[in-house]
Amino acid sequence: MSKYNYLVNKFYMKKFLIILQIFIKCILIFLIAFIWCRYVFKDIWKAVFISIIITSFIELILSLISKKNNNKKHLKINEKETAENMFLSLSADLNQLEFFFNLASTRHKDIIKRKRYIKIMHEQNFNVILFPLLKFQQLQIDDINNIVKECKNDKPSKLVIVCNAYDKICYSFSKNFDFEIIILDKYETYSQLYKEYEYFPKITFKYKKETKKTFKELIAYSFNKTRAKGYIISAIIIFISSLFVKANLYYCIVASILLIFALLSYTNPKYNFKTNSELL
Repeated sequence: MSKYNYLVNKFYMKKFLIILQIFIKCILIFLIAFIWCRYVFKDIWKAVFISIIITSFIELILSLISKKNNNKKHLKINEKETAENMFLSLSADLNQLEFFFNLASTRHKDIIKRKRYIKIMHEQNFNVILFPLLKFQQLQIDDINNIVKECKNDKPSKLVIVCNAYDKICYSFSKNFDFEIIILDKYETYSQLYKEYEYFPKITFKYKKETKKTFKELIAYSFNKTRAKGYIISAIIIFISSLFVKANLYYCIVASILLIFALLSYTNPKYNFKTNSELL
């Protein structure tokens, strides 16, 4: 019962955080709209009403865009480095198949270890094949075809291939078979498999870090969530003054830019990713 209560509380807490995030996002959008409506209209209530309409419209568009892109996985810069180092370490491990067997064993009981892959047996003859192909070259359609032939005697219902990277044509090619094929590169493996099962390979080798900061890293630093507060406070000061004095164009532009920066910092997709459903 305690485990049930924990899961229920975790579910409601996740819902609450989602609602809170949407609320803060709507407030930021409303403030941006109100600043410009207040600049255009003398009547403050008219500006509020139009701002609410604009906010609702923009939030609807953002929600549609978010649903369309919810399958895209984004990792933080340090998580990408970790994923790369984990793949490098596993590829050099002589017992790499043993790691994936232990990973699957944390959640599943009926498991068989073959020469190059793991077979996980579920109810109603539903078999999942976990096939780690840890080579540095991109996965090709010939690799998929060879893997399918190698494990066909185990009658897979789902085939999960772990690799370094894969060619785009592999995704369309995998649809030609009568069972589901899921391909995970090193970043997707980290986010959807290691993090989901809370079981990580030991890092024994690391890539050398580049000391020079990239443009993407500077953008990620500027739009970090921790900097959203500063942007919001600066914009609110200008916003409050617009309630008493009709703001000129300069202050509207500055306040809008600050709020847009706050919105980008708060909803930065590189710091939020969604975990897919059960893989194995």
